Amino acid sequence: MTTSGINRGVARGVALGLCTLAQAGAFAQADRTPPIAPRVTETPLPAAVVLPPPPVAAPESPSGPLTAAEAVGIALRHQATVEAARGVLNASRGRSQQANAGLLPTLGLSMGYTKADTISGTGASGSGGSTGGTGTVTSTTSTGYQANATARQLLFDFQHTRNLARQARAEERAAFSNLTKVQADLVLQVKQAFYALAQSARLVSVNEANLRNANDHLALAKARLDAGMGLPSDVVRAETAISEAALALNLAQNASSLAAVTLANAMGIDVRTPLTAADSGEPTVAVDDVNALVDTALRDRPEVQGVQANLDAALAALRASRSTNAPSVVGTLGLVGRDTNFFPHNDSLTVGATVQWSVFDAGATSGRTREAEGNVQTAQALAVTARQNVTVDVTQAYLNLRSAEQRVVTADAEVANALEGVRLAEGRYRSGLGTFIEVTDAQSALLAAQTNKVNAQAAVDVARATMAHAIGSNLR
Repeated sequence: MTTSGINRGVARGVALGLCTLAQAGAFAQADRTPPIAPRVTETPLPAAVVLPPPPVAAPESPSGPLTAAEAVGIALRHQATVEAARGVLNASRGRSQQANAGLLPTLGLSMGYTKADTISGTGASGSGGSTGGTGTVTSTTSTGYQANATARQLLFDFQHTRNLARQARAEERAAFSNLTKVQADLVLQVKQAFYALAQSARLVSVNEANLRNANDHLALAKARLDAGMGLPSDVVRAETAISEAALALNLAQNASSLAAVTLANAMGIDVRTPLTAADSGEPTVAVDDVNALVDTALRDRPEVQGVQANLDAALAALRASRSTNAPSVVGTLGLVGRDTNFFPHNDSLTVGATVQWSVFDAGATSGRTREAEGNVQTAQALAVTARQNVTVDVTQAYLNLRSAEQRVVTADAEVANALEGVRLAEGRYRSGLGTFIEVTDAQSALLAAQTNKVNAQAAVDVARATMAHAIGSNLR
């Protein structure tokens, strides 16, 4: 190769080298171009709406977090429905006392004073059509005191009064069972409201954590954009995620406030009373033998006891109706004192017996008997229905409890996997191997998993409370 050829090759190489350096400088200049600034609107974070406390503190207002047992105790003391059921029971006891009084002796006392004035007169008349003469007027006064004491005792009436007393006592037992049922239903209602409040408070915490994570992701997206490795759309997407998280948090806070109002109403106190639920759960219920649970419920549930008492009352009323017009014998013992001075001492003793019998009552007894037979038929049907309903309650509570316990285990695994998904998505995004959409999707999956876990735990607590109510043990 000649010298001129060598020189031309060197010149070509130098030219190519200069061209390469120029291109590299252009690329470096392109890398130093500032990123496009996205136009985003920052999300305002409104404060949670809080009810003002009542002007006068509610009775037994809790000063700190409230447990389920404390809420139940306050409700049983202050809920008006319980007081109304107690009133029904007291009225039933009064009727039972009245009916039983017909079997016991009665004593009547009376005392009187009388004063009687008797006026009489005599006169004479003349003859020949003329009148005249003299006459006399006399006045007699008598006074007297009288005291009476009379004792009465039913001797025999074909068990009519005794059956009425049995009916009243059975109705009293039914009223007591109704009070127990009202109390048991209230316990379940309060616990459901309590665990709803606890659930809403946990969901507020979950959404607060979700909002913090959304802010962290926004900071990460801005940092990558400033470093020239991110996209403006990532920042916009991160700000949108913050808006969604803020809205969800606001809804969760409002749901928590409404849950507190519901709990206060169930407790029978001013609904403006601030309430917070303590971090506690419902005691476990042994549910290994469903048949044993059903037997326990059929023995202890107040509904079953109540319908049985109503049936006993209907049977007693039927027996009483058949002897409505039967003869009755009443014995009497009287002591009478009469005298002109107080206290009267001229005593007399009377002993007697009275027989009462309505020989013909125009079908009234037959009508009462037919009515009583219909009431017995209804009471028997209601007893069967009550036992069937109790069996349904127990079996449904068993299935719901078992299912809720399984959901807790599944939710724990879901949360663990979702946390790992967020960690991997954030790592891939930081290293430039993943997209921001992966991060937001992973965060949404974590929010759903944590929400499912809170809901599953609340479902377990409510299911345990429902099972205790179903077998009639939530008042023990």
